Amino acid sequence: MKFGKEFGIHLEQTLPEWKDKYLSYKPLKKLLKRLPNPTPDDPQPSPDHNHSPDLQHWFVRILNEELDKFNDFYVDKEEEFVIRFQEQRLIRVPVESAVRIC
Repeated sequence: MKFGKEFGIHLEQTLPEWKDKYLSYKPLKKLLKRLPNPTPDDPQPSPDHNHSPDLQHWFVRILNEELDKFNDFYVDKEEEFVIRFQEQRLIRVPVESAVRIC
């Protein structure tokens, strides 16, 4: 099974509410398939090949949008975990103090 499909199934089973937060591989993969492959003899593909500069620009734009989406999600989750950690630390300190008194 291909990575994108396997990952989608895994995500659906484990964290369905996070599915829209992960990188969208399918449109990026489709664009990559349409871009010409450079060869060792000619590292620069011909400019008339399916408007490759436009496709490259489109690919980079979509990739940056996906990375921004993923990064925003990561930063939000990190902030949530830091807040939860601080709350747990505040709860633990009084409990530890009470245990020492006994």
